[in-house]
Amino acid sequence: MKRAFALIGFVALFAGCGDDDGGREPQEVVVETFNVALAGAFIPYETERRQPIADAIAAADSDVLCLQEVWTQEDKELIRDAAVDAYPHAVFFNDTLATTIDDPTDQDGNTPTPPTGFPCPEVEVSEGVTILDQMNAAVDCLRDNCSTIEGSDEGRTESADCAQQQCLGAVTDLLFGNAQQQRCYACVVTQLPTAQLKDIRSSCAEVDNQDLAFDGQNGVMLLSKHPLEPAEEWVLPGTWNRRTILRATANLPNGAELEVYCNHLTPIFDNIAFPYTGQYGYGFTDARGWEAEQQLQAEKLINYVTSTSGDRPAVILGDLNAGHAYPAEDIVAEGEPTLDLLETEFEPAYVSSYTPQCTFCSTNPVTDAETSSWIDHILLYNLASDAVLSTARVYDEAVVPVDSQTVPLSDHFGMRSVISVP
Repeated sequence: MKRAFALIGFVALFAGCGDDDGGREPQEVVVETFNVALAGAFIPYETERRQPIADAIAAADSDVLCLQEVWTQEDKELIRDAAVDAYPHAVFFNDTLATTIDDPTDQDGNTPTPPTGFPCPEVEVSEGVTILDQMNAAVDCLRDNCSTIEGSDEGRTESADCAQQQCLGAVTDLLFGNAQQQRCYACVVTQLPTAQLKDIRSSCAEVDNQDLAFDGQNGVMLLSKHPLEPAEEWVLPGTWNRRTILRATANLPNGAELEVYCNHLTPIFDNIAFPYTGQYGYGFTDARGWEAEQQLQAEKLINYVTSTSGDRPAVILGDLNAGHAYPAEDIVAEGEPTLDLLETEFEPAYVSSYTPQCTFCSTNPVTDAETSSWIDHILLYNLASDAVLSTARVYDEAVVPVDSQTVPLSDHFGMRSVISVP
């Protein structure tokens, strides 16, 4: 599979014998998924939320916890170190722009040829104007209107909202240009959350394959009270962000093994500022492209789980960016075909009495969402629905003081299920 995992804290070499399958008692296991939204300027109040997120995770009482949008190695280490007493076993991988995709085939079984070279080359697109010129004009607008250091390339982008409101016109030529211009646009957009403006200028013009946010780093990590072995990363095709699946086997106190999969699928953007620029969208450059990529990832997730877990029980955790509509609860559908596909192989890990609640909610002040959706999920494989003992939405209280208000830890709320593993 992939290279050896980066960090797995205090992992025991052996899990203990326990009884054989016929004699042991079922083990109750508490599993949680939580998108913490440590994504730079893309999400408000990151600085204020960072330490409270680490503290909340350190105080959590689940057995296994899958986190998404921990995009930097520093934040992964912060959370690992803060939570080491509660979760002595932590898994995360350090990816780069050079990390290879494990299965790069598209919907037709073909492997697209990835783009090469600088995203914003000095190639003329109109008389006397190059793609590099157009990129620098876009960054000039950010410098003059949205820099955290007013008027300076030393600053970072103040917010995604500012960039869209003030500088959409400055990127029009890139946004609606040819494939190379759109690639350049994507390079600028993916670096907005964290890069200094001067670094956007240099990396988009001078770094080969600078096509992913956070320098190609993934955003998922897995925490457990119980030993995890082995651990591996399976890299999926992904546009703008690295998309990976973390897999490990949790050795439970009753001697059972639970396969754990932690992942975060591509979102479906329907905003003109977020065109699809990847190679897995069936040629679409709008929301249909993002949707096609997400469904392909779901197919690969199914194949990966079913081929690696065999007949062992498994739990699949993560922000799937997909969910059903529940009109009575004002929850809209998002990526519903993707969740339908996943549910052909996996069992939702929710008790039948659970009333659906949004996990990405319009009422959450950390997001500017206009509608509410339930896109964070827990799914089961080789476990029946009656294995689920309880279900709850978690990490949904306003606990972080910012300005004159108190906000939740993230723009997402988490999900928690208690399952019985024989």
